[in-house]
Amino acid sequence: MTQSTKKSKVGAKNAKNAKNAKATEVTKPNDTKTTKVAKATKAKNTKAFKAKAAEFLKHFLVYAQGFASLTFLVSIFSLNIIDFGLLVLLSVAFLALLALSAIKLIINQKTPRSTQAIFALISVATIVAALAAFRYTDAANAFLNKITDQAPETKEYSVLVLKNSDYQDIHQLSDKSIGFLKTDPDLSQATSELKNVLSYEPHLVDTLDSLTTAITTEQIPAIVLESSRYDALAEDEFPITKITKVIYRFNITLAKEEPAASIDLTEEPFIAYISGSDSRSGIKAAARSDVNILAVVNPKQHKILLVSIPRDSYVQLHDTVGIKDKLTHAGIYGINMSKTTIEDFLDVKIDYTIKVSFDTVIKVVDQLDGIDINSDQAMTLKTGDGSANKNKLCQFAVGVQHVDGDCALRFARERKSYATGDRHRGENQQQVITAIINKITTEKSYLTKLPQILEIAGDSFETSFSRDNITALIRHQLGSGQGWQTESIAIDGAGSMQPTYSMGSNLPLYVMLPDQASIAAAQAKIQAYLEK
Repeated sequence: MTQSTKKSKVGAKNAKNAKNAKATEVTKPNDTKTTKVAKATKAKNTKAFKAKAAEFLKHFLVYAQGFASLTFLVSIFSLNIIDFGLLVLLSVAFLALLALSAIKLIINQKTPRSTQAIFALISVATIVAALAAFRYTDAANAFLNKITDQAPETKEYSVLVLKNSDYQDIHQLSDKSIGFLKTDPDLSQATSELKNVLSYEPHLVDTLDSLTTAITTEQIPAIVLESSRYDALAEDEFPITKITKVIYRFNITLAKEEPAASIDLTEEPFIAYISGSDSRSGIKAAARSDVNILAVVNPKQHKILLVSIPRDSYVQLHDTVGIKDKLTHAGIYGINMSKTTIEDFLDVKIDYTIKVSFDTVIKVVDQLDGIDINSDQAMTLKTGDGSANKNKLCQFAVGVQHVDGDCALRFARERKSYATGDRHRGENQQQVITAIINKITTEKSYLTKLPQILEIAGDSFETSFSRDNITALIRHQLGSGQGWQTESIAIDGAGSMQPTYSMGSNLPLYVMLPDQASIAAAQAKIQAYLEK
């Protein structure tokens, strides 16, 4: 290659490089311009997104405020315990706040950002307040619905055979004779219900003693008793419970309580019967009534008379003849039997019933992290069937002590450790109830647990009061703000050992023979309170 040729190639190469460099110089300003445009577009898109997000948030807050406010207002209206005028004012306040939030956050686009921020905070506060209030009103509504549920009571029966027998299953008794008490007021239902399970021949006898004899002498292979009656026999250590076993249980539905005549409870005096049920099978199950109190209410005078009738009072069960019985045993046949028996006993007309079960005391007390009780004697007790921790030891010292739900229930049920037996048990039950109420009302931290407590307590109460009855009384009380004067009296009597209608005559039980003078005094007091 010649020298001239080399020079020519080098020159061409340099010219090309110079051209590329010039092209690069021309491109750089264009790239910078593109980048600036991209950044401007990104910033614009970000601003638009933030604006849309802010708009969405404002709409969300207003809609959420509207939903929360309306949900609470519907709940408080359905609860129906506040005067209508106050409800209207409350509704106006919530709806006015909603309208202002909508105007400032959505409708008026020129609202300053600082004002929007204030109303956003107001909207959030309203949502939180409305939902928190709804939590309580909803729990109260559910509680009222549950306790006024008019579903009828049920009665459970147990099929019993001898412990040493080969019978293990109900169907092994097919075509056999099975014993029943002909004095059972629900005999027809009980025999029919069992016939839905197997074919058998009912063997009817007049007394529990005869029924016991029939199975112990193996005249019949099995007998049927109300489960609550069998539990009572076991508690009093009747021999029949030591030689028999339960192989089957079934339920019947009892007749519903007749509704009370229409009464204006804010104007007219009325009597409510409070029954403390011994049921371990739920509030709907018929069981012994360990607490029996008449509440005679005079709403015009704001006075309440509480008449306590000892569970062991020796009375004639309604529509029975012959041997009397303990009042507590009336509950075996349903709350109607307890009610009508007391009506006969005191010659009064009971308008409403309230049934309370100690079954859920454990859960309520545990929700409250325990309660303080005052024991007047030292004792060690085992928890029973009502506790998930069966046979747990509860150590009680003399004086005030903190107990959990298991031991609170055991304390409320104990009677054999006391010289006065069931009278002392009644006092312990009142102490447990009072401790629960005091803790809820005096320690504000537990108000936050009120919805859970109401949910649990709803399983422990039922009443023949209608929901409207209860809400009318609450409205009347909230409107008047007047305190109530309460007076308590009790039927008195003397202890005795007597045969009982429900448990037979072979083993007399402790009963209280009512003092006629105390009965007459109670009747006079009741009539005085019923005067308008």
